[in-house]
Amino acid sequence: MKRPIILIALLTFLTVTAFAQTDQLTGRWEGETNSMQGKRPTTVIFKKEGAGYTGRTAGLRPNTEAKLYAIKVEGAKVTAKADFETPQATVTIDYTFTLAGDALTGEGALDFGGNAIKIEVSLKRVSTDTEGALFSAAQQQQTPQPGQQQARPQQRQIVEQPQQKQSLDYFVGAWTYKYVGRESALAPAPREGTMTFTKNADGKSATGVGTGKHDAGVYKESMNLVFDEATKLLTVTETTSAGVKLNSKGDWRSPISIRFSYDAITVKGQKLQLRRTLSIVAAHSFTITDELAEDGGPFVRLGNAVYSKVGAN
Repeated sequence: MKRPIILIALLTFLTVTAFAQTDQLTGRWEGETNSMQGKRPTTVIFKKEGAGYTGRTAGLRPNTEAKLYAIKVEGAKVTAKADFETPQATVTIDYTFTLAGDALTGEGALDFGGNAIKIEVSLKRVSTDTEGALFSAAQQQQTPQPGQQQARPQQRQIVEQPQQKQSLDYFVGAWTYKYVGRESALAPAPREGTMTFTKNADGKSATGVGTGKHDAGVYKESMNLVFDEATKLLTVTETTSAGVKLNSKGDWRSPISIRFSYDAITVKGQKLQLRRTLSIVAAHSFTITDELAEDGGPFVRLGNAVYSKVGAN
């Protein structure tokens, strides 16, 4: 009677072991992401919890983590979500991966200010460890050596924000952009193009010349920037792709955003007033969000654009 009991126990052990081995998602995955801001290393850890999974991944700031949730495995397809804090808002990234052995590849999709952005992800499973630190020793801040000043613990919790110097030099160069929104008397939409800024001899102004295309054809636009270093006021005069002239003043006292107020204008008998927020993402990227009030009504969303500097790595 002992032999059948031992056989059953052995079969049970082998079945459980085989099940554990077929779970190809559990473990530590390392690789990189590739987005409009370039490539960066990343780490993801998946852990089996009951009938589902939990997970964590590197955050957008150094030595921070983001929780992965809504993780689903359907054959070779793996989906998950994660919420990330940015200087502008909290964004949710929807991940879709293909699982093939110890390789996990796919993309993350998010909506940033009304613009659809894709992030390529490529990972390799390096171990089955699910309890270890998310960051390797090389990624963590090094421990100060004797004689070096110890950083205050609370300093590590400071949210890093893009601290671009308020200067016309930030805009100088060529930028590509895609504008997504509704059409108005100010300009057609959607549209895309390139705007090139050149600093003028006075050192206080810059001229921008743009070309682009929309569903009805091609267009040109122009812009003149004047920056007051003392007041951090950016004055803009522009001619839109529809030939409408606009005047605005931007408050650039914050290093991460510029808020523009526009003079009201009348186009074809309609009273219009634009409001714009420019958010500085990095030295080579910024976004704009436009709101429009028509005939004295409330401001409503008009459109959004993502600008990327040409030649930036």
